[in-house]
Amino acid sequence: MEYGININSLRRELSLAQAAELVARAGFTQLDYTPPLREDTWEASMKEAAAIFADNGLTVHQTHAPFNRYGRFGDRHRLYVDRCAEATEFLGAKYLVVHGDEFDFENLTFTPETALEYNHDYFLPHVERAQKNGYKVAFETVFEDVRPQRRFTSKADELLDLILSFESGSAVCCWDFGHAHVAFQDDAAEQIRRFGKLIQCTHLHDNFGVDTHQMPMTGSINWKAVMDAFREIGYSGVTSIEYSSSRLPGYLLEDFITLTYKITKHLWTL
Repeated sequence: MEYGININSLRRELSLAQAAELVARAGFTQLDYTPPLREDTWEASMKEAAAIFADNGLTVHQTHAPFNRYGRFGDRHRLYVDRCAEATEFLGAKYLVVHGDEFDFENLTFTPETALEYNHDYFLPHVERAQKNGYKVAFETVFEDVRPQRRFTSKADELLDLILSFESGSAVCCWDFGHAHVAFQDDAAEQIRRFGKLIQCTHLHDNFGVDTHQMPMTGSINWKAVMDAFREIGYSGVTSIEYSSSRLPGYLLEDFITLTYKITKHLWTL
């Protein structure tokens, strides 16, 4: 088992080189990394990052495309997803993680069927591109949030239907433990068994029923139950931590990340 972490979450206090050195020293070998896709210099930043990662023996396992649920990107969202796909290919990552919750609420009436068709069409070019270039598009577990509009794929049936609609091994699931805890609560372990081999990458974090991206084992997830389910489905991929950001001062981050690594390894002993 190899362990990964979202390195972007450490950038509030550390340079990318400092963050890479820190996570490598803690024991992580894999990264979840997304370059600054909204910047015109994103390609140069990505190439600089790739060199830093190589110097520290780190591999980019997965990237994470921006999502437009909250309307931050408007029409430029498609451009940013395209750029993230390009980054996935350049970095040699195995997975491009996306949220399958896009929808045009201004011009369409939401139904699960309409949303399924919309997201299938929206992401089909990326699934086809992934199949051609040797990586996979991983649709992440999400949850119903406070917006008045329904969030497609917050229900397990919807997420499964979307993944299977591509009829391609290049569309899979990224199991986000924290999101699944909010969405499925005590049913999360059973849902893991239901998705089975479709789960091929992860986002690991904890919460108390509200999405807070805490350190594992500091919230109310039943880790024994969900890790048992992961063993039952034969999961052998990377276990990857996803913190949304760190507000810790820089001098505490090494201890924090070292403890994170130890807890991540411990989960597989439960």
